[in-house]
Order: sequence, then C-alpha cells, then structure tokens
Amino acid sequence: MKSLKIDEITYKRLNSLLTDFIDLKKQDLDMNDLLNELIDNYQETIWGTIGANAGGG
Repeated sequence: MKSLKIDEITYKRLNSLLTDFIDLKKQDLDMNDLLNELIDNYQETIWGTIGANAGGG
C-alpha cells in the first residue's frame, strides 16, 4: 500500500483534532481512531441526507 503524505498544516489540524478527541473520549486513541470517527461522521451526514431526500423528508 502506498504511503499517504499530507501537508504540514493538515497534519497540525488533524493532530489538534486528535487531542480534542482523546480528551472527549477519555481513552488512549490514535490517528486511525480519529480518521475512522471522521469517516463515520461524514458517511452518516451524507447518507442521512440522501436518505432524507429519498424519503421525501
């Protein structure tokens, strides 16, 4: 698998989110946990919007 390279500003933003995420969850979490949480939230937002539109609501 190819290594993902992100720029410094994006890394700092992610790291800041990770710190907040750890404080919120009160658990020992890593960047993978944060990224999965962000993906889950994104999918729920998008799919929830699609579902609401499809259902007429």
